[in-house]
Amino acid sequence: MRIYLPATRSHLETLVSTGLIAIAAGFAVPDKFDIELSEEELEYEASERARDLSRGSAENSHGYVLAVELPRKDTEQGANGEITLNRAIAIDEVDSLLLSVPGDDELQWFATQEIDLYLKGQVG
Repeated sequence: MRIYLPATRSHLETLVSTGLIAIAAGFAVPDKFDIELSEEELEYEASERARDLSRGSAENSHGYVLAVELPRKDTEQGANGEITLNRAIAIDEVDSLLLSVPGDDELQWFATQEIDLYLKGQVG
């Protein structure tokens, strides 16, 4: 199951330094979803919800979203695609980092191995 987790820079630093991260909740495509939208559109919506939560009320701040793949047994699905995680996430379960830059509506994509480079200012 693909899940989009709202994160902070501190979360990313912890993930890189320890290989694990604990984020309690995120967003995924709901089991029962609106048939008027494609699954790709619903995944985009889930990633944007995670981005908005990551940014909080600070519209001029970066938003960080981790895209992860987890078995359903490690999650609990709530209403509207909200997901509760039952355990920590290992770095090898992270597919990518999606970065929201102020003033840009599109999320920038970084491979998992680029997260450390991003934190060091070497990419992005």
